[in-house]
Amino acid sequence: MLRRSVLASLLLAPLAGDAQVTITAPGAVPPGQASRASDANYGPPRVADLDAIVISDGYQRAHVITEGEASQFQSGQYWTLRNGGSTVLIIPGREFDASDLDKVIGHRAEVRGIVRLIREKQYVNGVDLDLIEDLTLPPLPPPMFDSGWPRISITAFAIRDREYPGRTPRKEMADGIAGQILDDPASYVGKKTRVYGQFRGRNLYGDLPAGSARAKNDWVLKDGETAIWESGKEPKGQGWKFDLDYMGDTKNWLEVEGKPEVANGVVYLKASLVLPAKAPDTESPERPRR
Repeated sequence: MLRRSVLASLLLAPLAGDAQVTITAPGAVPPGQASRASDANYGPPRVADLDAIVISDGYQRAHVITEGEASQFQSGQYWTLRNGGSTVLIIPGREFDASDLDKVIGHRAEVRGIVRLIREKQYVNGVDLDLIEDLTLPPLPPPMFDSGWPRISITAFAIRDREYPGRTPRKEMADGIAGQILDDPASYVGKKTRVYGQFRGRNLYGDLPAGSARAKNDWVLKDGETAIWESGKEPKGQGWKFDLDYMGDTKNWLEVEGKPEVANGVVYLKASLVLPAKAPDTESPERPRR
């Protein structure tokens, strides 16, 4: 009985008031800690197909980036993300603006968040087990599978409209990914990854060691404090093109998708997709005038 009372005291103590719950605000980076609270609690996100998340048991409580078609499920409370026959329930995170989900309804959207299996509700001394296991996440709804509810959920930290990239705030979707690749190559090498950063041309600012490019038309993207070499695709698309040797184009920002590798402390990304992106705190991506 004494052991049970001590356990109850430990479990209930963090829940006594909001002032005792510490959640790192977006953009606040305590010394020695991860740049995002989600990274500190669950590690850096990994890109995953929605089908794999639904089918595999290996994604429980994993920090992921995935995409599918967004739909409203319960107005103002829950949404879904669907890809083919796979559907997950989207739950807004505690510091996530749920109205951003309404902006992508009917669109293909990219979501970053934590995967959790929806299960029978369990309580320890009257405290929801969800709150004990994941204090920074909202509790899961009870299972209602007979009513068509998904069995898997993702608690969203960030959302990105894949059809109209400038419409939805990025919400730090991929900040610091380049640095995370260097810190933990095994989690990223050979896997499809998205990196957001500033175009730096043909290493025009010396961000990377001289002679470290692998091909003549490789170019540099700088993500935070880390720069990486991009290859496989030129920085251009319909109606826009950046010049590898023109410093005026380095004011622009890009989002690049591809498979990374690390050699001699340098990240190389073989790009399969290159998109113009918004610079921080601007309304729309800048494009070079020709």
